[in-house]
Amino acid sequence: MEARTPSPLRAVPRRAARGLVRHGHAAAVALAASACGGSVGPQTTSSTHWLECREDSDCNNLSLDACCGADGYCASSAGVRLERRPVFAQEFADDALDPSAFGYEIGAGIRNDEPQTYTDRPENVRIEGDALVLTARAEDYEGAAYTSGSVNTEGRFAFTFGRVEARLAAPSGRGCSTAFWMLPEAPAPAVNTCIDPDPCYSGTWPAWGDITIANLQSQVPGQVLGAVSYGVWDETTSSVSHGVVTGEPATVVAPEDWHVYAVEWGPARIDWYVDDVQVRTLALPPANLYLPDGIDPFRQPFHLRLNLALGGFDQAPVAADYPQELRIDWVRVSQWLPRE
Repeated sequence: MEARTPSPLRAVPRRAARGLVRHGHAAAVALAASACGGSVGPQTTSSTHWLECREDSDCNNLSLDACCGADGYCASSAGVRLERRPVFAQEFADDALDPSAFGYEIGAGIRNDEPQTYTDRPENVRIEGDALVLTARAEDYEGAAYTSGSVNTEGRFAFTFGRVEARLAAPSGRGCSTAFWMLPEAPAPAVNTCIDPDPCYSGTWPAWGDITIANLQSQVPGQVLGAVSYGVWDETTSSVSHGVVTGEPATVVAPEDWHVYAVEWGPARIDWYVDDVQVRTLALPPANLYLPDGIDPFRQPFHLRLNLALGGFDQAPVAADYPQELRIDWVRVSQWLPRE
């Protein structure tokens, strides 16, 4: 779900490397109970190749079994020093979208009463100038008044814990909603869900969670929203309701210029960044988190999603403003893994 939901632009150099997808590394992240113990400690980040520590709690947001090694660096429970390594990268240097990394979302009326239909046509999704371009158009197409682009890594790449980031240039046309977010790869089972004023239903959202890395809505220029959605148990209806945490919005100057939006997601918290400046944090798990089937939804693999939505949440597109483009320079994921 896109959220209803700052610093001056800092240029980020383009790497020469092409797309990198390493399914094995992402799948290898330990999901066993922590063998290190410790408590919540300093705000560790992935800003260094090696991470110094003084106690186990300094490492508790890297992986479930991370601890402080004898040499003063974060390590696995086996004592192997952890290093930050790329596990997924798409630089969009080829002529077409890499089908092993990204697929298309296709259809209309998918979320938030939005008026667009998503297509896989080059008019809506293309690579141009070493960037992925999602284009929203005002046009009659299969019963919809607008078309747009939406891509995701579902069934291709998913990960648990790490830093995910993208360099984006967002559109400013009225009604545009840039969304960079994540959904669980295999949410199941469905649970009884009641979100007022909608009728109750059996489903996996919001019980299995979502993470919004960055949502920029053109009616509030420069505002950057980040959020998580999750389930909250409601005893009165014997169902799950919607829990959401957004924090204070961040801001960017000239969102139509290039900016880097990121989260660092670990067992202890989620930290949001804009142009490498931390703008909010959320301790995990939320106090009222519902555990579907006894599972913490934020300790499971999530996949990536990028889309240019229109309307919804009381913002209406104006046809005269279109076409509008969301440009994506690159998308990268790194994790803290035992050194090889």
